[in-house]
Amino acid sequence: MPMDWEQWQKKRQKPTPPRKPEGNGGGGNGSGGGGQGPKQDSVFSKMKMPGGLPPFWIFGVVVIVVWLLSGFFTVEPYERGLIRRFGKYHASVEEGLRYHWPWPVESVTKVNFTQTRQFEVGGGNSGSKGLDEATMLTNDENIVNIQFVVQYKVDDPVAYAFHIYDPDKAIRDAAISAMREVIGRNTIYGALTDQRAAIQTDTRETLQAMMVKYGTGLVVDNVELQDVHVPNEVMQAFKDVTSAREDSERFINEARGYRNNKLPEAEAKAYALIAQAQAYKAERINIAKGDSARFVSLLTEYRKAPEVTRQRLILETMDSVLPSSQKYLLTGGTGRSLLPLLGLGGGRTPVPAGQ
Repeated sequence: MPMDWEQWQKKRQKPTPPRKPEGNGGGGNGSGGGGQGPKQDSVFSKMKMPGGLPPFWIFGVVVIVVWLLSGFFTVEPYERGLIRRFGKYHASVEEGLRYHWPWPVESVTKVNFTQTRQFEVGGGNSGSKGLDEATMLTNDENIVNIQFVVQYKVDDPVAYAFHIYDPDKAIRDAAISAMREVIGRNTIYGALTDQRAAIQTDTRETLQAMMVKYGTGLVVDNVELQDVHVPNEVMQAFKDVTSAREDSERFINEARGYRNNKLPEAEAKAYALIAQAQAYKAERINIAKGDSARFVSLLTEYRKAPEVTRQRLILETMDSVLPSSQKYLLTGGTGRSLLPLLGLGGGRTPVPAGQ
C-alpha cells in the first residue's frame, strides 16, 4: 500500500509520553530514583513503511537489477539474433548466450534460417478463396485449376525480418502471380500432360526473380505441381474434346505409320528402276560402241579387200537371216539359169558373178 508521507511526519513529531519509573521508590529521572528515561527508537525502525515493508529505495534497486538481467537471451544454432536499438536494426549475433540492453533501449528478434518452410495453393482445405487462387487461364483460353506446393528458406535474416512487413504472405502472393504468368504461356494440354516439369522449373525461376526484386531475403527451393484439372462445370465437355483430340492423334499416327511403311518401299523401287535404267543405258552405250568399232573394223577390211569383204558380209547376213534353213551356193552360169525358176530373181536379170 502507498505510504502517507504527511501522516508519517505527524506521527514522528508527536511527543512521546513519559514512561513510568521502574523499581520500588518514587521516582524522578535522577540517578537516585533508580529509574531510566524513555528509550530512543532506531532510525531504521522510524523509516519503515506501513505494514512493515522495506524502504522504497530497495524496491528500486531490485527493479533495476531485474531490468538489467532481462537483457540476457539465448540464440540457438539454427537461429540468428537481430538486435534493434530504439527500433532500428543494430547488429546480428550468432548462437550462444548473448546480452542486449533491455527494453525499451534494445530488443531482439530471432529468425530461423535453416528451416524449410512451405505452403500449398489450391488445396482441399483452402476453401473458396483457395479455389479462386488456383483457377487460372491458359494460353489457349481454357480454364484450369492448379494445386501446387512451394518450399523455401530464409537466405538473408535481416531482409526477412525488416525489409518486408509480412514476407511469408508476400511469397505466397508472388507464387500465385508467377504460376498464373507461366500457365498463361502454356496450353491446357501441355499443363495436363508433358509440360508439367517445364512449368515447375519456369515457375520457380520466375518466383525467385521476384523475391530478389522485392528484397524479401527468401530463396525458393522447389515448386511442385500436385494436381492439374479442369473445373467440374466443364469436365464432360473437356472429356469430349479430349476424346476427339485422341482420335485425331490416333489417325495421324496411323497415317504416319502407313507413310513410314510405304515410303521405304517406294524409295527401294525407285532406286531399283534408276539402277535398271542406268544399267540399260550403260548396256546400250557399250553396244553402240561395239557396233561402231565393228563397223570401223569392217570398213578397214573392206578398204583392203572390197570384193572379199562384200562376199563375207553377204554370207554372214544370209546366215543371220536364215539361221535354220538349208542354203545352196550357186555360181557361174548355173546360178543365172536356176534363179528365175526358183522365183528368186525378182524380175531382174541376174548379175554375173565377178561383176
